[in-house]
Amino acid sequence: MSITINRRYRDAIYDGLMTDFTAIGDIFRNLRNDEPGHARRLHRRFAAELRLLDDLGWEREPDAEKFELTMPAQELRPIIERVYWSAVASLNNEPDELVDEALTHLSDATVACPELLARLADEAIATAPGACCTEALAASA
Repeated sequence: MSITINRRYRDAIYDGLMTDFTAIGDIFRNLRNDEPGHARRLHRRFAAELRLLDDLGWEREPDAEKFELTMPAQELRPIIERVYWSAVASLNNEPDELVDEALTHLSDATVACPELLARLADEAIATAPGACCTEALAASA
């Protein structure tokens, strides 16, 4: 499974990841406080997000205009959901404190993420057992 996204959506997701990465120091804090379970959960979360960064490009301004997301849907979905809900919370809680670029990326994330989640759901339906029946129903609608 792979989904290709445009630069605008990429930038919105990239910005969401950068915001989430500000918590990467919590791994150290959890280990320091003898909370290895919390540290492991964060490790898994950030490992998946870093994997997504491989698809998006690590540079703030990459040359590409299209980006192929190659992660399995079950790994990609929770990341996209986190980026979405973080954007919604920021827009609801801090709208006056946002600069134009941040406001644009957050607004783009509230559009891009639901669309990506819908595309992931469509992909899951299309590849599910009995998908031939689902496709026939969709075509007749």
